[in-house]
Amino acid sequence: MRRFVSTLTMSTILSLSLSLVSVVPAVASVETQAAKKKCDQAALVRYNAYKDASRAIVAAYKTVIDAAQMPHRAAQQSGITSVRKAAHANYEAALAHARNTRAAALSALGSAPSVPQGCKEDDLHS
Repeated sequence: MRRFVSTLTMSTILSLSLSLVSVVPAVASVETQAAKKKCDQAALVRYNAYKDASRAIVAAYKTVIDAAQMPHRAAQQSGITSVRKAAHANYEAALAHARNTRAAALSALGSAPSVPQGCKEDDLHS
Protein backbone atom coordinates (compact mmCIF):
# COMPACT_ATOMS: atom_id res chain seq x y z
CA MET A 1 0.00 0.00 0.00
CA ARG A 2 2.83 2.36 0.88
CA ARG A 3 4.48 1.76 -2.47
CA PHE A 4 1.22 2.46 -4.28
CA VAL A 5 0.83 5.80 -2.47
CA SER A 6 4.40 6.87 -3.23
CA THR A 7 3.99 5.84 -6.88
CA LEU A 8 0.72 7.74 -7.07
CA THR A 9 2.33 10.78 -5.45
CA MET A 10 5.30 10.71 -7.83
CA SER A 11 3.06 10.34 -10.88
CA THR A 12 0.91 13.24 -9.67
CA ILE A 13 3.98 15.43 -9.14
CA LEU A 14 5.34 14.55 -12.56
CA SER A 15 2.06 15.26 -14.30
CA LEU A 16 1.74 18.61 -12.50
CA SER A 17 5.28 19.61 -13.37
CA LEU A 18 4.72 18.69 -17.02
CA SER A 19 1.54 20.75 -17.12
CA LEU A 20 3.39 23.69 -15.57
CA VAL A 21 6.08 23.43 -18.22
CA SER A 22 3.43 23.96 -20.88
CA VAL A 23 1.89 26.91 -19.00
CA VAL A 24 5.11 28.83 -18.30
CA PRO A 25 5.93 29.62 -21.96
CA ALA A 26 2.36 30.85 -22.51
CA VAL A 27 2.60 33.20 -19.54
CA ALA A 28 6.02 34.40 -20.65
CA SER A 29 4.73 35.21 -24.12
CA VAL A 30 1.87 37.25 -22.66
CA GLU A 31 4.37 39.20 -20.54
CA THR A 32 6.59 39.94 -23.54
CA GLN A 33 3.58 41.11 -25.54
CA ALA A 34 2.65 43.47 -22.71
CA ALA A 35 6.22 44.74 -22.55
CA LYS A 36 6.22 45.38 -26.29
CA LYS A 37 3.37 47.89 -25.95
CA LYS A 38 4.82 51.34 -26.35
CA CYS A 39 4.75 53.70 -23.43
CA ASP A 40 2.79 56.89 -24.12
CA GLN A 41 5.48 59.44 -23.24
CA ALA A 42 3.11 62.42 -23.11
CA ALA A 43 0.81 60.59 -20.69
CA LEU A 44 3.85 59.54 -18.64
CA VAL A 45 5.04 63.15 -18.36
CA ARG A 46 1.55 64.33 -17.30
CA TYR A 47 1.24 61.54 -14.74
CA ASN A 48 4.67 62.12 -13.22
CA ALA A 49 4.19 65.91 -13.15
CA TYR A 50 0.90 65.49 -11.32
CA LYS A 51 2.43 63.11 -8.78
CA ASP A 52 5.42 65.41 -8.19
CA ALA A 53 3.18 68.46 -7.75
CA SER A 54 0.85 66.69 -5.32
CA ARG A 55 3.83 65.47 -3.29
CA ALA A 56 5.19 69.02 -3.15
CA ILE A 57 1.83 70.32 -1.91
CA VAL A 58 1.65 67.70 0.82
CA ALA A 59 5.29 68.31 1.81
CA ALA A 60 4.62 72.05 2.09
CA TYR A 61 1.57 71.33 4.23
CA LYS A 62 3.62 69.12 6.57
CA THR A 63 6.32 71.80 6.81
CA VAL A 64 3.77 74.44 7.82
CA ILE A 65 2.21 72.11 10.39
CA ASP A 66 5.61 71.25 11.88
CA ALA A 67 6.52 74.93 12.06
CA ALA A 68 3.24 75.73 13.82
CA GLN A 69 3.72 72.91 16.33
CA MET A 70 7.05 74.18 17.69
CA PRO A 71 5.77 77.36 19.41
CA HIS A 72 2.62 75.52 20.46
CA ARG A 73 4.61 72.81 22.22
CA ALA A 74 6.89 75.38 23.84
CA ALA A 75 3.90 77.37 25.11
CA GLN A 76 2.29 74.23 26.55
CA GLN A 77 5.26 73.97 28.89
CA SER A 78 4.44 77.42 30.22
CA GLY A 79 2.69 77.73 33.56
CA ILE A 80 0.69 80.72 32.37
CA THR A 81 -2.77 79.77 31.18
CA SER A 82 -3.24 82.79 28.93
CA VAL A 83 -0.01 81.99 27.07
CA ARG A 84 -1.12 78.39 26.53
CA LYS A 85 -4.57 79.46 25.33
CA ALA A 86 -3.14 82.05 22.93
CA ALA A 87 -0.61 79.57 21.55
CA HIS A 88 -3.35 76.98 21.10
CA ALA A 89 -5.57 79.50 19.29
CA ASN A 90 -2.67 80.46 17.01
CA TYR A 91 -1.95 76.80 16.36
CA GLU A 92 -5.59 76.07 15.46
CA ALA A 93 -5.63 79.07 13.11
CA ALA A 94 -2.42 77.90 11.44
CA LEU A 95 -3.90 74.40 11.03
CA ALA A 96 -7.07 75.76 9.46
CA HIS A 97 -5.12 78.01 7.11
CA ALA A 98 -2.76 75.16 6.11
CA ARG A 99 -5.68 72.80 5.45
CA ASN A 100 -7.49 75.38 3.34
CA THR A 101 -4.33 76.19 1.39
CA ARG A 102 -3.64 72.49 0.77
CA ALA A 103 -7.23 71.85 -0.34
CA ALA A 104 -7.15 74.84 -2.70
CA ALA A 105 -3.83 73.78 -4.18
CA LEU A 106 -4.95 70.20 -4.71
CA SER A 107 -8.23 71.29 -6.31
CA ALA A 108 -6.33 73.71 -8.57
CA LEU A 109 -4.12 70.80 -9.58
CA GLY A 110 -7.19 69.00 -10.89
CA SER A 111 -8.03 65.35 -11.06
CA ALA A 112 -5.30 62.78 -11.28
CA PRO A 113 -4.45 61.54 -14.78
CA SER A 114 -4.77 57.85 -15.44
CA VAL A 115 -1.74 55.63 -15.21
CA PRO A 116 -0.13 55.42 -18.66
CA GLN A 117 -0.36 51.99 -20.24
CA GLY A 118 2.70 50.15 -21.45
CA CYS A 119 5.15 52.04 -19.23
CA LYS A 120 7.54 50.34 -16.87
CA GLU A 121 6.97 50.62 -13.11
CA ASP A 122 10.38 52.27 -12.78
CA ASP A 123 9.25 55.15 -14.99
CA LEU A 124 6.19 55.93 -12.84
CA HIS A 125 6.39 58.25 -9.83
CA SER A 126 4.00 56.36 -7.58
